[in-house]
Amino acid sequence: MNLKGVSEMIKIYDHPLSGNCYKVRLLMAQSNIGFESEIIDVFKGENKKDKYIKINPTSKIPAIDDDGLIVWESNAILLYLCEKYSPFFLPFDLIGRSNAYKWLFFNKTSLDPYLAKARAILKFFPEGSQDLDELAVLQKEAFKSLKIVEEHLEGKVFFVENYSIVDIAFYPYIKLSHEGKIELSQFPNILRWIKSVENTKNFISFS
Repeated sequence: MNLKGVSEMIKIYDHPLSGNCYKVRLLMAQSNIGFESEIIDVFKGENKKDKYIKINPTSKIPAIDDDGLIVWESNAILLYLCEKYSPFFLPFDLIGRSNAYKWLFFNKTSLDPYLAKARAILKFFPEGSQDLDELAVLQKEAFKSLKIVEEHLEGKVFFVENYSIVDIAFYPYIKLSHEGKIELSQFPNILRWIKSVENTKNFISFS
């Protein structure tokens, strides 16, 4: 149940193949926040047209429109939705929140960029335009960051105390890491954590 009133319907500028968009849908589903998706076909360049640039000048998805308030950057959206509608998806104490913020920034600076780009190269780039040297660098950097996550999750069910937007932020691109030929077999704690996330209430699968 939402702790505060929700607008009639939040709009998410969305794409079904985007891990960042999935993060937002997952939080809204697990928070019972009503939303509607407007698909932005990035493969046709719709994200770079004037209509969308007015919504998000970075031309990236997702973005949300909550009763006229526009928010973009996936982890910023998670924080906004959590603060307004579902505060129980973050620790209530300052130390717990500081740990959550630390991992949210690590996610966007030191893991997702490598996992997402490696996936994109192999899944979406035409074979002739795949930079395999870049791919190797991305895989190496992702592996280094995954080792940090693996060590952090030792003896833990979730990243910080209870299930939170930190887990939601990390889940999609780790789950999809095999699409960038980054295997998780050496990371048993991460594999266990994936199952824990998938067993949470109102979980929706990536699609």
